[in-house]
Amino acid sequence: MGIDFGTEFMKVALVQPGAPLEIVTNHVSKRKTETSVAFVRGERLFGSDAYGMLSRKPEQAYARLTEFLGRSDSHPAVTTLLRKSYLPTTVRFNATRGALALGAPASTTQEYGGTWTEWTPEELVAMILSYAKDITRAYGGNVVRDCVITVPTFATQLEREALLVAAELADMRVLSLIEANTAAALQFGLDRKYEETKVILFYNAGSESVQASLVEYSTFPDKGGGKNKTVGQFEVKGKGWKKGAGGFAIDLALTELLADGFNKKWNAKKQKGDVRTIPRAMAKIRAAAKKTKEVLSANEKIPVGIPSLHDDIDFSMTLTRPELEKAAAEVLDVATQPIVDALNAANMTVDDIDGVEIIGGGVRVPRVQAVLKEFLAERRTNKSDVPELSVHLNGDEAVALGAAFHGANVSTSFRVRKVGMMDYTPFPGGTKEHEVDADWHKRATLFKQGARLGAKPRTIAFHHEADIVCELAYDDDAELPEGTQKTIALYNISGIAAFAAEMAKQNASGALPRPKVQLSFTLDSSGVSSLSKAEVSVVEEYEEAAPAAEEASAAEEAAPAEEAAPASEEAAPAEERKLEEGDEAAAANGTNATTPGKILKKKTHKRALTVTPSVAGLSLWAQKKSDVADAADRLKHIASAEAVRMEREGAKNDLEAAIYTVRNQMSDKEDAVAPVSTEAQREAISAMSTELEDWLYESDGEPASTFVEKRGALEGLWAAVVSRAEEAEARPKAVAKFQSALDAAKLNATEVWATEKPWLQQLDLDDLVAKVDKAQAWLDDSVAAQAKLEAHDDPAFKVSDLGLKLKPVATLATRLALKKKPIEAKVVDKNATDANATDANATDANATDAADEPAAEPEKTAEEQEAEAKLEEEMKSEL
Repeated sequence: MGIDFGTEFMKVALVQPGAPLEIVTNHVSKRKTETSVAFVRGERLFGSDAYGMLSRKPEQAYARLTEFLGRSDSHPAVTTLLRKSYLPTTVRFNATRGALALGAPASTTQEYGGTWTEWTPEELVAMILSYAKDITRAYGGNVVRDCVITVPTFATQLEREALLVAAELADMRVLSLIEANTAAALQFGLDRKYEETKVILFYNAGSESVQASLVEYSTFPDKGGGKNKTVGQFEVKGKGWKKGAGGFAIDLALTELLADGFNKKWNAKKQKGDVRTIPRAMAKIRAAAKKTKEVLSANEKIPVGIPSLHDDIDFSMTLTRPELEKAAAEVLDVATQPIVDALNAANMTVDDIDGVEIIGGGVRVPRVQAVLKEFLAERRTNKSDVPELSVHLNGDEAVALGAAFHGANVSTSFRVRKVGMMDYTPFPGGTKEHEVDADWHKRATLFKQGARLGAKPRTIAFHHEADIVCELAYDDDAELPEGTQKTIALYNISGIAAFAAEMAKQNASGALPRPKVQLSFTLDSSGVSSLSKAEVSVVEEYEEAAPAAEEASAAEEAAPAEEAAPASEEAAPAEERKLEEGDEAAAANGTNATTPGKILKKKTHKRALTVTPSVAGLSLWAQKKSDVADAADRLKHIASAEAVRMEREGAKNDLEAAIYTVRNQMSDKEDAVAPVSTEAQREAISAMSTELEDWLYESDGEPASTFVEKRGALEGLWAAVVSRAEEAEARPKAVAKFQSALDAAKLNATEVWATEKPWLQQLDLDDLVAKVDKAQAWLDDSVAAQAKLEAHDDPAFKVSDLGLKLKPVATLATRLALKKKPIEAKVVDKNATDANATDANATDANATDAADEPAAEPEKTAEEQEAEAKLEEEMKSEL
């Protein structure tokens, strides 16, 4: 799956073996789904159902959840969202978890049998991702767990890790995260190969932000499979973004305009107040503002009407496109800033741009496109060659499709077209090491701004004898989003001191150098950095007697320690960074000269260090495994409770349907069932249906099994009456056909086949007559027993019994009817040649003359077998 998980909508793309990339439609056949979840009477709602609850029961619905992932309650994006959107969501910071918590109404959790009072953003996002998995299974027919999920360019590591935790809770395996613009660039490059380098600007105006990326397309030769071919590739050269400048900001500007209009009407009619303090009314206004923006993108004006908005007041006003642009002026003024930032990051100008692709819902606002055109025209040197705003991509779906293709490339289950892709991190990061109780520290930059994602690990090395704390953090950078915690992760690294003491004890002379600590860090394709490896080592130098032939030159061949490392010693990686200058020289404490007749050798002692994640002194951190396990248990509990509820509701609906079905059939089939039932029987069924209907209104808390049991009792009574009516109607004709089949079989066995099929064995004919007599006796007894019963009694035999009793007769009769005349045996020639006679005499002494042998029955052909089976089936169906 490729999931374009936006702040307001998500789009899901599916790639399956042997099938093209497809956009998954949800349960209402829409190609994009609102990233909202709501809780109503013990049921989770998703998509448009959940989004609709924002205006009816806003305290039970959650939206724009990505803005809470990996952030604190003081984060500017969080405080701005709550202040300007008037969402009633209660947000607090959970210091125990180091993350935000969203309030959960007690009534909601009680419906699941829980006592919790809050949700984590990861849990709510996990629910939406689970829904994405469900609609993918419904669309494609298979359960899909592997996925690639998109993130915005400015997503920090804690925000990315929070999304990965949500995917883990949803039981999904994230192959990689990918930035939205990068996914669009990948989709754009699938069908394009540029012989010359081309630079394309991707401008993405989403709900939360505006992002711009400068992407350079080129080709490279590939000799894979022994064939020379040219493969397309692209590299992201520059990125820029502006948070809070997306389509939602325009919605909020219109929301303020509409709220002012209603306040004016409300205060003039009834009382002074501010509709902004009424969450439900503001949710309606916010929905109207969104629709107004969409309509004004294609029309000059629109009448806005919200019936019974608040306090029984209907609200209406007319808005024009100029009024929208004036209200959103602050947002439109910064629409081109991401392009400026991307150009600066790539060290380019507008003249270097060969094309512009616009995506995202925000670009549908006419003024946004006008601003972009003005910016490009103003900064382009050649005014006659200003690039147009192109829409070669589907602005809503390109990101999801690109993410799905990237997943197919990463997965080993697919063979897809090769496309080179290089992306980078916009935020530089480094590491700091220090001791807890000592004034010692080291620092190094690991990943500079522009470091390639998914590159080889970076390793730092230094000499130290004590355990340390390693801090992975962002470097000072003006591009770091406001409110971002600089520390990414803390690690307690132990085992250094114990290793140093052990080495010192083994070498009392103190000739060993100080232990060398090596720490390796990775920056994966998801933009997540981590400490991947930690080890400590000491190189021991010692002398060994040289072989006799080498004694004369031993002194000359002895090399310094740094040059005489044997092949068994691991060389430091090329990118290793030494933090302590001069440590190697200080550790030597003498010359490398060897004793005459001796050679110098080295032995490396190496040990893996213990790395323990720490949160000491941090306010935000990636979720601990214990917290993830607790959240997973809670989601399983909710899923289990929902499964029980759905089973119960289904059983209840089935019982209700059964009540109405029985009533309707009693009326429709009154003439048919009256002769085979008594008045008391019919009244009992009617009374039970009425009793069960009344019971349904008092059935709260009853398990599904009770509904199933009661439905079975009602349907059992009615089914018995219906069965008697059907049997009474079908019995005479079925008995007549049964009797006719017996008569025909007996006539054939006793008279017809004696002349028409004289080759049939008398033993088979007698067997057929016996079977007919047995079936006839059963029929006579059954008919006699049935004649003694009343019409409302259960029948002595059923029509279906006739077919079972006739089967032995029909099977044998069919076999005999299809049995062909045997082929006559050839007469042996008495004047056969001596050779033939000799061969004949060579046969077994017990063999009889072929002329005296009965002719073998010829083997049935496939056509004959098929005809026999068909005839037998026709006889059965006739009954």
